[in-house]
Amino acid sequence: MKHVAICSAANQTYVLGVAVALASAVLHAPRGVHCRVYLLDGGIQEASWRKLEQTLASLGRSCELIRLRPDLNYFEGLPKIYGSSVMTYARLMLPKMVNEDRILYVDADLLVQADWESLWEMALGEAVIAAATDVLTKTLAGERLDLQKFDLDGSAPYFQAGFFVMDLHKWRALEISGKTVAYLRENPEHCHYCDQSALNVVLYGRWKMLPSGWNTPGYWADQQIDGSTLCDPVLHFNGPLKPWNYGLHKSPSAKVFYSYLDRTAWKGWRPNGFRFACKMAKYRVVQGLNALRSLVRRG
Repeated sequence: MKHVAICSAANQTYVLGVAVALASAVLHAPRGVHCRVYLLDGGIQEASWRKLEQTLASLGRSCELIRLRPDLNYFEGLPKIYGSSVMTYARLMLPKMVNEDRILYVDADLLVQADWESLWEMALGEAVIAAATDVLTKTLAGERLDLQKFDLDGSAPYFQAGFFVMDLHKWRALEISGKTVAYLRENPEHCHYCDQSALNVVLYGRWKMLPSGWNTPGYWADQQIDGSTLCDPVLHFNGPLKPWNYGLHKSPSAKVFYSYLDRTAWKGWRPNGFRFACKMAKYRVVQGLNALRSLVRRG
């Protein structure tokens, strides 16, 4: 049977998100194909992994879930932004760990709402990936990139790296992962969006543009900014606005998220205020301890 390959990366914090991302991608995969689902596991609890397996088995599609355990130590010391971890870089391990010709990569905080067969069958030509333009940054000049150093045209479009089709042969041949990590280590001041920043430099002139609806921020769809709608092919809950966080779970786009979550083994789960308050209290304690340790080290 013909197959497609879907890849993502997550830890326990993002397990609800990745359940929705993978389930929605499988539900909208080309008909009559087998889905190989590769998940880079950065610390998912065993009970949650079993729920992910149950979820994919219940969708009525031919699919298998393959667990990959990347060595995240390789990414220690790379730039981070608020709320991020080295997991943001895990996908750079995919070309080494996945033996496929082509993959569909989905971030663990988005959902797919449209059949993506046309993307899977798309001819990439000389391009390595196909992705949508970042609707916020828009151009290379909109990011903190050193345009002169890398001879970049500031008016060139800038892609959002949360959803893309990747040609693994070209990626390996051009050593994209190695070049991306090298850029991150050598240019930390020009990595506002971590590996997305680096990839826009390394893949300059080597990516194909998808319609913007294939990467619509959820909050843009809520407000119908620039013609975006809740029915766009991909709703992406990028940034801190995660629908599984209390207080953010009642927006129109979050309701779409929960309509998909209710097709997973987490059916009926919703955030509550008490659990959120405990989580925030724990976060503040950890932040306080870290600040204290920094003071002690300086002293």
